[in-house]
Amino acid sequence: METQLPHGSAAAALELDLIGDLACPWTFVGKRSLDRALGSLYGSPVRLLRWHGLPLGRDARASWRDHFASRLPRGASVETAQRDLCEAGEELGIAFAFERLKRVPDTHEAHRLVRLATRGGRQADIIDALFSAFFEHGRDIADPAVLGEIAHGCRLDEGTYAAFADPGEGRGDVDAEERRMRGLGIAVVPNLLINGRVLVPGPADVATYVQALDQALFPELKAPADKRLLH
Repeated sequence: METQLPHGSAAAALELDLIGDLACPWTFVGKRSLDRALGSLYGSPVRLLRWHGLPLGRDARASWRDHFASRLPRGASVETAQRDLCEAGEELGIAFAFERLKRVPDTHEAHRLVRLATRGGRQADIIDALFSAFFEHGRDIADPAVLGEIAHGCRLDEGTYAAFADPGEGRGDVDAEERRMRGLGIAVVPNLLINGRVLVPGPADVATYVQALDQALFPELKAPADKRLLH
C-alpha cells in the first residue's frame, strides 16, 4: 500500500512545475508516477500543474533506436533499458510498444497543443493522451492531423481546437519556453519542482515523489532562501 500524507485540516496548495518531452519514455513514467503519488494524498489539495516543454528530438530523420541509445549512459544496452521501462510501466498501467517506434517525432506541435489546452485547464488530459498515442500505439505525434484527432478525442472546446488549427497560435510561446529552459541549463528531462522549493531531478518512482510531496506540504520544513521559480 502506498504511503498517504496527512497534511492538516486545511487543504494545502500544490504548485507543480514539470519539465518534460512528449517523446521521452522517462517523462511518461515520471508523469504517471507523479499522478499515483498525488492520488495517495489525504484530502483534496489545490493542484496547479505547469507543463514546461523541452523538445528533444530535432532530427526527423533519426531512428528511434539511435535517439534512445544516445540518451543512455555509456555502455548501457538499449534492450535492457527498454525492458526496464516496460517493467516500470506495467506497474503504472503503461503498455510500452517500443517495437512500433521507428522515428523520433518533432514534438514542437504537440507541445503547442498542450500549451493551448492549458487555457481551458485540460493540459493534463492532453499530455496523457499524447504519451499514450506515441508510446502505446506508435502514432506520429508530429502529424497535425493526428494531433487534431487526439484533441477531439479529449473533447477540447472548439475555441482550443480552432486555435490549434492556426499554426502560428501559441508557437512563439513554445519556442520561448524552450529557450528559457535551455537558458536555465536544463538539458535532460524529466525534472519536477514542487512549490518552488523541492526539486526532483530526473526520473523518479512513486515513493520518491511521495517523499518530495511530503517535504513540500509540511510547513515545518523551511523553504530555502533561494526559492526556485520557473514561471
